[in-house]
Amino acid sequence: MLVLFESAADQRLFCSAELLDRRFGPLLSNKIKVRLHMLRAAPTLAQVPTCQPFCLKKASRGDFTLDLSPPKVLRFATQGRRGDPITAIKTVRLLGVE
Repeated sequence: MLVLFESAADQRLFCSAELLDRRFGPLLSNKIKVRLHMLRAAPTLAQVPTCQPFCLKKASRGDFTLDLSPPKVLRFATQGRRGDPITAIKTVRLLGVE
């Protein structure tokens, strides 16, 4: 799957292990890296695990979250047409860590 970013600064942050470690600490940073690698490796959003420890969930706003360290989640939105089935989603836009 293709992972896009909101801005060049976000792309720099989420693509740098050193910057992630400084911003989120080593434990949370490692979980973020694993989730991003998992998203990139999945052919579609339907291939992302919905059980712990990843726990893909659809949020009320229409975007999705992946669990990190409760209550922290990695939030992202899908790219493409509204109403596309989860099996057709091949691009996501990272919204951040909440």
